[in-house]
Amino acid sequence: MFFDNVKKVHFIGVGGISMSALATWSKELGLEVTGSDKIFSERIEELLKKGIDAYVGENVSYIDVADIVVYTSAIPPCDNELSYARSRNKKIYGRHEYLGILASEYKTCIAVSGTHGKTTTTALISAILKEAGRKFTAHVGGYSNDIDGNFFMSGREILVTEACEYKGHFLSLTPNIEVILNIECDHPDYFSNIDDTHEKFGEFTMKLQKDGLIIINNDIKYSNLHNCKDVHILTVGKEADVRAENFERRGSMCQYDIFYNREYLFRASPNLFGEHNVENVLSAVAVAKSINVSNGDIKRALENFKGVRRRFEKVAEVNGATVISDYAHHPTEIEAVIKTAKSIAENKVIVIFQPHTYSRTERFFDEFIRALRGADILGVLATYPAREKKEDGKSAFELFLKCGENAKYYKTHFDAAVDIVKSARIGDVVLLIGAGDVDLIGKML
Repeated sequence: MFFDNVKKVHFIGVGGISMSALATWSKELGLEVTGSDKIFSERIEELLKKGIDAYVGENVSYIDVADIVVYTSAIPPCDNELSYARSRNKKIYGRHEYLGILASEYKTCIAVSGTHGKTTTTALISAILKEAGRKFTAHVGGYSNDIDGNFFMSGREILVTEACEYKGHFLSLTPNIEVILNIECDHPDYFSNIDDTHEKFGEFTMKLQKDGLIIINNDIKYSNLHNCKDVHILTVGKEADVRAENFERRGSMCQYDIFYNREYLFRASPNLFGEHNVENVLSAVAVAKSINVSNGDIKRALENFKGVRRRFEKVAEVNGATVISDYAHHPTEIEAVIKTAKSIAENKVIVIFQPHTYSRTERFFDEFIRALRGADILGVLATYPAREKKEDGKSAFELFLKCGENAKYYKTHFDAAVDIVKSARIGDVVLLIGAGDVDLIGKML
């Protein structure tokens, strides 16, 4: 067994949402865990409270005593701790490789993939399993309010985890159940086009264990995803194996009947905003039914779902306006979130958008402009560069220049917060959207 000779593990970039979950997971397994990152964050603070020695900066003495070192792809190859680990011939694993090792310890592995909706769907499945009293582990790419964090362990029979396509990271997993929610070219710094993205998802389906199950959005027609041998396929969506009928909209909420292989299950009233979440719900239901969770447990979990931070999350009120934070960073997501905001706004929808990476801004430049036209008032915040430099694409300022004369550009979060206080009115909805740190504005407000 892998962990027979591993007692101490050090994480480089431990403040990342997935990395902090892996660190907590390792601690739960009885390992001695340390970790470093470049900046202090809430997740560093949470790890310290859990007894994990997490710090800001670099200290190679931790590398000396570690049995293995785990790093995230956001860490540059020239990082001092990573370079030192290589010079000392330490066993080094990427975040996705280590996740694959942990996942291999489980009898049932449920891997949730797709360009949009992974975190919400993983959180929904976790909430259902918890309601059903199953012994499981959850590894979520966001803060799920139902499990009070991004990691949960009540047992080691079932694992539910997000499976990210970036750089083919999900190929480190060998699941029993794969969920494919949707496919778009969301990582232009890695995928050259949509065909390239499809091909990688095709490779992912080949990682499924024999007699495994693929739960796939019926809108995805790429043949290689449907031609896997020795596996079962269940479709989700319109005219699919798992579908929703008899829709009723109540503001931004939806109520509908759920059918599973032509069998009527129940009328669902999920505690989720927006029509775009319907297929996430159906996918979670498909997973739950495939592992024999009762209809009652599924229905209760959906109706009592507490949501995920930064997924249409109310974070403040200003002058009678509601301030909502959302992780949307792809044009499709932005369009859906603005549509949902308009369904609840009594007045204007004010959008503050922070582009995430220069390459994504360049790749979807025109699509971003079209999606952002849905805002009544638009503010563009300086780019969150993540792992990139300006020369890797186009900047937020370049995007702002093409968004019309009513758009504004903000160099700092504080400038945006001040402007919101000046302009927001009763009945407005203020949307803070992007995958970076635009949510800091909500904390300021």
